[in-house]
Amino acid sequence: MSRPIVYDATHLVSRGRAIGSAGIGCVDLAYARHFAAHPRLACAAHYAVPRPHLFARERLEVLLGEIAPQGATSPDDGWEGLRAWLLGASETPRERARRSRLGELWRQTRWRLAHDASSAIPQSAIYLNIAQHACEFPLLFDWLSRRPDVRPVFFVHDLLPLDRPEFFRRGYERLFRRRLETILSHACALIATTTVVADRLEREISAHGRPAPPICVQPLASTLGEKSAGDDDPALAESPYFVAVSTLEPRKNHLLLLNVWRALAASGAPTPKLVLVGGRGWENEAVVDMLRRCEALRKAVRWVHDLSAPSLRRLLANANALLMPSFAEGYGMPVVEALALGTPAIVSDIASFREVARGSALFLSPIDGKGWSEAILAFADRRGPRRLAAAHSARDFAAPDWPSHFAGIEAFLARL
Repeated sequence: MSRPIVYDATHLVSRGRAIGSAGIGCVDLAYARHFAAHPRLACAAHYAVPRPHLFARERLEVLLGEIAPQGATSPDDGWEGLRAWLLGASETPRERARRSRLGELWRQTRWRLAHDASSAIPQSAIYLNIAQHACEFPLLFDWLSRRPDVRPVFFVHDLLPLDRPEFFRRGYERLFRRRLETILSHACALIATTTVVADRLEREISAHGRPAPPICVQPLASTLGEKSAGDDDPALAESPYFVAVSTLEPRKNHLLLLNVWRALAASGAPTPKLVLVGGRGWENEAVVDMLRRCEALRKAVRWVHDLSAPSLRRLLANANALLMPSFAEGYGMPVVEALALGTPAIVSDIASFREVARGSALFLSPIDGKGWSEAILAFADRRGPRRLAAAHSARDFAAPDWPSHFAGIEAFLARL
């Protein structure tokens, strides 16, 4: 049965132009773009009480064009200054313009009030929720109980707040449990990206005494797009540098990298550069203090955020390696992004990375500082044997692609 699809756009509206700054937002954006062009899309939903506001297809397309126009690059993402620093400039010019907070608030309010009265959630529709936004407020989802004909499908990215609450904000475990309870109360099916997450979901559902709904496991493709000839930068490719892509938060283990770099800088030997790409999360005061106050890191480490997808792709494509020493992950999009570009990846030896990288990365314990230091030094020589072997392995990586991903998702939805 080809059921019509209702796409939840609440997260898109709430995050606005910041939608691509974190992994869940990038996935939400990829799904929204796919289904906005899908013939089965009936409308998009944005939460309100007692029932969601609805957007016609045309309004969803306008929203996507406003918050994330395809093919656009940000003139203020700081790429040229970052590139100059990697090539030897002493400072990174500050090029980023401040966006108008008032203008962003007006944009968000305007979209939150928008409602196409002529749109309706059709009978037997599939309701598709990718970002879990506002699931901690069950009242917003009560309309699903009044529409038993609708088939709700939720994307569950991971259950890390339950398994590793020490890596999240105080009280977040309780909030996440409310989200999960809302999801499990309504879902007729679930989507996950790894068998690691799917198996953990089944155990959690069993612990709740519920029958497990169908779970579709589909690995995510890179959200940066395919490598192009314009990404090759011979000058950068001769400059030794590494990249870590993730929000600054305890789970990502930035402190390990900063301590490795401080030791390398103190040794007096030539030190490769390190670029940290990501927004500021929570409980990261120690990381931020080191970046701001540690003199040994000033010449070798830069922290940037808001890089456009083309800029980040170019940065990764010419790096010596991606570094990702996370303690825990549900997937690991930067690993896919790097390997898809043929860039070696040095990552934590955790189950999700083993599944995602498919043997094409170098795996190290996230607490093995000596091992990370030795690997970084070995990979700093682009023509060294360890780095050449890793580059060969990266080139052999069978990267997931979006057509295959969505073909699997659509086949799954068609069976509901």
